[in-house]
Amino acid sequence: MYYIGVDIGGTFTDCVLVDRHGNHRAAKVLSTKDDPVSGVMTGLRRLAEADGLDLTTLLARTTRFGHGTTIGTNAVLERAGARVGLVATAGHGDALSMMRGSGRVAGRSIEDVFAVHGSRLPQPITVPGAVQEVHERIDASGTVVVDLDTEQAVEDITRMIAAHRLDSIAISLLWSFANAKHETALVEALAAAAPDVFVSSSAAVSPRLGEYERTVATVMNGYVGPACSRYLTRLAASLSDTGLTEPLLVMQSNGGVLPAEAAVATSLGTIDSGPAGGLTGVATLAQAYGHDRVVATDMGGTSFDIGLVIDGKPVMAEDNVIDQYTYRLPHLAVKTIACGGGTLARFDEATGGLRVGPQSAGSEPGPASYGRGGTEPTVTDADVVLGFLRPAAFLDGRMPLDRDAAVSAVGRLAEQLGMSLEETAAGILEINNMRAATVIRQQTLERGHDPRDYVLYAYGGAGPVHAFGYAAESGVREVIVPLGNGASTLSAYGIASGDVVLYKELERGLLAPFEGEQAAALAAGVAEVEAAARAELAAAGFGADVVVEIDALMRFREQLMHSLEIPVVLPADGKRLLADFDAEYVRRYGSGGTAMFQTVEVFAFRARASVAAGIPIPAPHSEPAVPVEQTEVYWPGSGWTPTAVHRGGVTGTVSGPALVELAHTTIAVPPGASLSTGSRNELRLQLPTSKES
Repeated sequence: MYYIGVDIGGTFTDCVLVDRHGNHRAAKVLSTKDDPVSGVMTGLRRLAEADGLDLTTLLARTTRFGHGTTIGTNAVLERAGARVGLVATAGHGDALSMMRGSGRVAGRSIEDVFAVHGSRLPQPITVPGAVQEVHERIDASGTVVVDLDTEQAVEDITRMIAAHRLDSIAISLLWSFANAKHETALVEALAAAAPDVFVSSSAAVSPRLGEYERTVATVMNGYVGPACSRYLTRLAASLSDTGLTEPLLVMQSNGGVLPAEAAVATSLGTIDSGPAGGLTGVATLAQAYGHDRVVATDMGGTSFDIGLVIDGKPVMAEDNVIDQYTYRLPHLAVKTIACGGGTLARFDEATGGLRVGPQSAGSEPGPASYGRGGTEPTVTDADVVLGFLRPAAFLDGRMPLDRDAAVSAVGRLAEQLGMSLEETAAGILEINNMRAATVIRQQTLERGHDPRDYVLYAYGGAGPVHAFGYAAESGVREVIVPLGNGASTLSAYGIASGDVVLYKELERGLLAPFEGEQAAALAAGVAEVEAAARAELAAAGFGADVVVEIDALMRFREQLMHSLEIPVVLPADGKRLLADFDAEYVRRYGSGGTAMFQTVEVFAFRARASVAAGIPIPAPHSEPAVPVEQTEVYWPGSGWTPTAVHRGGVTGTVSGPALVELAHTTIAVPPGASLSTGSRNELRLQLPTSKES
């Protein structure tokens, strides 16, 4: 019995296998952007070889296959999505073009926001002119005010499809979340009238208050849906033909997985599925490691992802921004910046200084040291120059690096800056680490948390190499490298270990005190959203062992910018819910933060229905560390220093300066620090305090 997780990243495709004892093995291959299925199958074949099996046998013994994909993300960022048209209620076809007041700067860097010409509207995501308004009206209570003429509407929509050569339709009608009758009628009619067209319904994708955000979510879903559908269909067929008998499960941005067929219907949920997998894996392992407050940091070849685990659970968020478009979809709160091993360094002609990022070398051509045609210096090239990555040991020797190419690339930049080779390479790492530490401080301090109270988990191929730098800069003194060598493929592990998860939301307006009719409405809302979540998960093939958790989304009345998710303890009790809201508000904003004379309201219910994956946690064991030799490493503040090199793991304690070379990553142990093995094979890096450093 095997659990398999596959994560496609910008540079590498990671594959992880977990057996029934919790032991894991990993394979890492370069991503194949033009044909992602090819890269996945190559990684799986390497995974099978590592277990002494052929691929057909491996897949036949697999009971759970999870996958995270960047297809949706790439479609939006590269403007390679579907030709999508919008269907809206008459008079509301311009919701996307009107946006919100913040539309010009949503999701943009602070430098762009304050630049003279930095404010701009995003490129449209619908085909110009492809908007069909239909005559219908449902009011806020869900009452039908104007009936929909379905036959006429479908005739108009199919005419628009033909005129604009559309392959996707997004239906976003007013108050659809209160009553989906008209949207459902259009979806069913279009399935017969235009079977080859991908159809998205706002009532299914994002049934929440907020016309603009709901429309964005629906159109985005239609924009990425066809590409996701084609890719997942091809992958599922290839896996089935090769021996997989279980359904393909697809990672969602909310931290759970769904069968591919259900995931395609809401393809928007696959965006950021890789980072969500990493945070899911961290939350799973943190329970076994005994940590309830974790800063999860994933530094790969292209990006740096950070998320938080508080009280044992990943932090969730609602609003998300992609390419300046804001939409609402429950997702793990993962912040991503361009700060990875492949991040490019360059001479900034405007300032005469060194700039690092946001551009990346990706996997093609990759860093100069990859020997694949890249000539510009990257963070990885700086690692090679300074000795943190030894060329012959990279990827366990399967992909030797070209040190001469790295020296040449960084050397050209050094000449432009008028600095030495080592100073330039060290500067690249310092800037990269500073950018990572800044994001860590933002994500903790802005939520009222002290990063010094957290443990930092470092994973991804480049995370363990640089964690000592960005952890110390952010104030964290303990770094965990989870799963040891498996840290570089932790996102794939999280995808393999993710529960089946489905979120269902129900908009309701209930004012405190929750007594009398309001108490009955509270109980009815909780029961309705629970039943809807169970029914939808059963329709996806998961009717047994379902656990449903319900949150009430609450705020002070008319305080639209701030809301809290308060767990509902069943049976729902209005007094307890109100007390829990007050307690959480005080915890977050202080004892003076509550509004004594302002009414509290519940504006929505959210149900999380899940079926546990049941993945076994790795059993405690240790691997011997083999001191190979000494090498010279250029450590910040110390210069070139003789450094011990260990291979394979850690037995006892390794004192810095040292490098621990694992098959898929290297752990840098700076002077004054120590590295030891934890109770479940995690590696624990203790950094020196300021007095010791």
